Amino acid sequence: MDSPPPTKLEYHEDMFKLQSQATFLSLFKVLHYGVFQGSNPEDVEKGKEVHLLVDESRRKLNSRQGKLNRSCSLVLHSAGHLLDLCMQKVGLGHLEPGKGYHFPDGPFVEYKGVVPQAELLVKQKELEAEANELISKGGKVYADILPYEEASLLCGGTLPDYIPKGSTPRVLRLGENPGCPCGGTHVSDISDIISMKITQMRTKKGMTKVFYTIAS
Repeated sequence: MDSPPPTKLEYHEDMFKLQSQATFLSLFKVLHYGVFQGSNPEDVEKGKEVHLLVDESRRKLNSRQGKLNRSCSLVLHSAGHLLDLCMQKVGLGHLEPGKGYHFPDGPFVEYKGVVPQAELLVKQKELEAEANELISKGGKVYADILPYEEASLLCGGTLPDYIPKGSTPRVLRLGENPGCPCGGTHVSDISDIISMKITQMRTKKGMTKVFYTIAS
C-alpha cells in the first residue's frame, strides 16, 4: 500500500498568509508530515481547515536525541581546540591548523605541513598523553569578545588574515593557555572532556590529519 502524500498548509504556497502571534523575524517554510485519519487526502482542498496532532512520544525522542547530538558536538569542538594546544606542546606548533570536523562520525583536525612518517606513531602517543594530562588537570574555558589588539595578544601576537583589523573578535582560551578566534559553543572546563584518544595521525600531500575521539 502506498504511503499517503504529506499534508501541506496553505502558507507553504503563499508565505504572506501566515498568521501568528509570534514576532516575525524572517521568512520560513513549515512542512507537516503525517497521515490522514477519517478522510482521504483527495478530500482536503487548498484553504480547507485541518486539525493537526503531534506524536508526543516521537517528538520527545527526537528532542532528546537532538540534545545528545548537540552536547557531543560541543565537547568534540572543545577537544579539537585542545588538540591544537597539544600540537604546540609536543613540538608540532609549526603546523598551521586548517580544516576541522567536530562531529561524532569521525572527528579530526587537519594541519598545513607534514610530520615525517617515522615520527607519526610517536607523536600520536605524545599528543594523546598530553591531551589527557591537560584534561586531568582541568581549567576554566573562557570565551570573550575583545578589541582587536587585545585579542591579538591573547592569541600569541597575531590573528588570522580573515579577521579584519579594528574588529572585535571572539577569543576562546582553554585555561591560561594562548587563545584563538572562535565563535562556537564549548565546555565550561577542560575536565568536562573527560578523556581523549588520538585514533590516527597521517600525512599526505603536504597536510597532516589528526583523528580523535572522546569518552562516550
